[in-house]
Amino acid sequence: MASKKHPVVLRFEGMDPSDIGGYEAHRYRKGGDLGHIDRNKPTPRRLIGSEIWAEEARAEIELMKVETFAAELEDLDRRNRRKDLEKRRLEGPRDPWRASRHGPMRELILTANKDWFEQTESSDVEFSTSQEELFEERAIAWLRDNFGDDVIHARADLDEQAYHIHAVIMPRATVRKYGTECRVLQPSIHPLIKDYEAAQDSVGEWFSEIGLVRGEKRKQAIRDALNDGRTPPINPRHVRPAEWRAKEEKRLAEKAAEVGTRERDVVEREDEAASVLAFADAVAAGEIDTDGRPAESAKANGNSRTQPPVKKTTLGFAAARKAFRAVAKRLGARAEEKAQERIASEVAEIRAADEIILEIARAFPQAQRERIAKIRRTLTAKIMGLDPRSRNRSIRSQSGPGEISAND
Repeated sequence: MASKKHPVVLRFEGMDPSDIGGYEAHRYRKGGDLGHIDRNKPTPRRLIGSEIWAEEARAEIELMKVETFAAELEDLDRRNRRKDLEKRRLEGPRDPWRASRHGPMRELILTANKDWFEQTESSDVEFSTSQEELFEERAIAWLRDNFGDDVIHARADLDEQAYHIHAVIMPRATVRKYGTECRVLQPSIHPLIKDYEAAQDSVGEWFSEIGLVRGEKRKQAIRDALNDGRTPPINPRHVRPAEWRAKEEKRLAEKAAEVGTRERDVVEREDEAASVLAFADAVAAGEIDTDGRPAESAKANGNSRTQPPVKKTTLGFAAARKAFRAVAKRLGARAEEKAQERIASEVAEIRAADEIILEIARAFPQAQRERIAKIRRTLTAKIMGLDPRSRNRSIRSQSGPGEISAND
């Protein structure tokens, strides 16, 4: 055997009698998850049970139901429970097992890492014996030794990634009910179904003769960690291949959709950037104004384009127009602010000159005052021209008491 030790893998899956049909459909590769099946490899090989094991199992379960139902009716009749007897006759037979989320039967899977099956040389066995034959021989012996006739079916799957064995356990038991012995399905009668760690110990020891080892002791590792005050290791939940593939396909589809969305976003941003640049170039060339309309200068020179420089339906056009409008508004406000500052300065200078003229005029004769009044009317006109707010107001009203006219 190779130096690396591979663990033997054992899993139990809950099974209801109603699941038998789906199990058989998958065995014949007519239903279930077939995405991982290699059609070029041999089909599954039956190891235990007859070819019609499914029909036999269903018939046996139906017989259990009828036998138990008959025993119940006989017991009610013997105890003279007429109302209950009539009621149960109407209800009919019941399932011969206690209801649970796992079901009364078990599907069992035995396998190992595919690397172990691909080994061809061995120091412990004859070279002509394949790993699959070794594994199969040990598996059948272990199943019969631990479950006896309750192993109603087993098969070897050869057409998947790694060789593995499926088996179906129908745990038959006899219990005392209705004053007689009744047959039922009871998984707990098998110690290895009742105790998962015991099953792992058993299969590990059984397959050690062909170089496989027991899987990790997870429960023991959890107990040891708790006793030592450490964080216990996570006990991973087994995911069936079909479930894993469905999740993986969904993940890949979502990733592809995300990549497609990102690519579309990049293309859209590139288109918007191109629209913004084209808009800016057209504004800079004087072909359109900041609202995207043909500029008056371009119309006058006959240089306006027959087609608009940018499609107005694009987001880039809208973004560029909004940005240029904001810039134009800020520039306009800044220019207006500077113009107002300049006007205020000039008005202040004229007012100061008017105050000086007014002060001087108080000491002049009438004739000279008339000349001064004329000059002041000119200044008033300038102020009104510079400052629209000065309209309909005289220098007297703006200058306050003490101002004189030409007649003062």
